[in-house]
Amino acid sequence: MVTLDTRNAFEVDYGTFAGAIDWRLERFSEFPEALRDHVQDLQGKTVVSFCTGGIRCEKAALVMREAGLQDVWQLEGGILKYLEETGGAHFQGTCFVFDEREALQADLAPKSRG
Repeated sequence: MVTLDTRNAFEVDYGTFAGAIDWRLERFSEFPEALRDHVQDLQGKTVVSFCTGGIRCEKAALVMREAGLQDVWQLEGGILKYLEETGGAHFQGTCFVFDEREALQADLAPKSRG
């Protein structure tokens, strides 16, 4: 099994799951091309994609299935739901969010800027 971070590179730099694959995407529209470049690496593996709230990883899972990968899953509700339910086990760093909070800690509290 492999975990695949489908977020943009700057988001990954805030935090991600230990051992996750990061293709250093500048924007999600680059995902299909990155997948073409790496599809052989994923063949025969269970792939769990994840993103902040669940939308991009759902789209990524569809693209991967269309590319012929058979065992593709996504983290339901994304990182935010995972943090809410688990307290952040195996997640390293903070989770970037697209609002004034900028980044959330494992307990979903905004990271202090001090």
